[in-house]
Amino acid sequence: MLNLRVADIWACHKQWGDKGALFLTEPLDNHGWEWRCYMRDPDGYFIEVGRYTEIALDWFNNRS
Repeated sequence: MLNLRVADIWACHKQWGDKGALFLTEPLDNHGWEWRCYMRDPDGYFIEVGRYTEIALDWFNNRS
């Protein structure tokens, strides 16, 4: 599985979907930490597209 992180998951989902990407899900909330959606590439590989939320980014940036 390939994991991609993007700045705007909603824009990517729309743009890539408009270009023919086969998304298996809409962006889903992962317990407030991240938005994720899943797709398959033309060869059948499973791809997770994610966007961290501000809560996650603040936690990552403030760890000691």
